[in-house]
Amino acid sequence: MAIDWTAISTITEVISVIMIVASLFYVAVQVRQNTNAMLSSSRQGLLNADLELISTYMSYSIDPHLIRDDVELTLEDERRFIWLLVKTLRIREFAWHEYKSGNLDEKTWLSYMAPMSQMFSTNRSKAVLQFYTGSPEFKEMLKSMVPSGEGQVRQETLDLITSLNLKQSKKNKAKNK
Repeated sequence: MAIDWTAISTITEVISVIMIVASLFYVAVQVRQNTNAMLSSSRQGLLNADLELISTYMSYSIDPHLIRDDVELTLEDERRFIWLLVKTLRIREFAWHEYKSGNLDEKTWLSYMAPMSQMFSTNRSKAVLQFYTGSPEFKEMLKSMVPSGEGQVRQETLDLITSLNLKQSKKNKAKNK
């Protein structure tokens, strides 16, 4: 009985090619799963940071989205306002770095940046950008998003929330006395 080494060699090569293709398919699936996990982790981290920030807004009744230049704040609340803005900037800068590195999808990035033009529409909030020490590229990108003049935010919403903030502030002052 003669062994056909050519046929055996051909069958071995075909099996090898099939194994290589299967291995590449497996690697592609693993890369896709890893990418999805990385995007999910990045979104989760940003969501947690944002939820904590919103909780702080609620705790102190200071929301940088809504405080106009004509709203008088105590010195303590003014400091809170400034540092809440800085914290917001840091979270958004982290999101920007994640987006630029491909760890955050565009839809999520845009959703995180959507409130920034409203948040930085007052001279009070724009002043924070003057001493912000984050990435110069991020700072320039942010400045390009911010409206140049005041009053470009939804005034009705601001008036409503401002009146609620003033009422809460009066309640807090009365409670502290």
